[in-house]
Amino acid sequence: MLYIDPDECIDCGACEPECPVNAIFTEESLPPAWARYTEVNALWYRDRDAARRLVDELRPDGG
Repeated sequence: MLYIDPDECIDCGACEPECPVNAIFTEESLPPAWARYTEVNALWYRDRDAARRLVDELRPDGG
């Protein structure tokens, strides 16, 4: 998983075509099923271990 710093992002859209799995969305177009990853993304910049744990919990195979 790649992360975008929400405090540094200027909403320019340059990252969208670079994403290999088309997983970058504007907030208003984010699919509800992916909403929890917004939390993970922001958490990464505060507490990487907590973000990793949350990603593991969200994985379909349970980590």
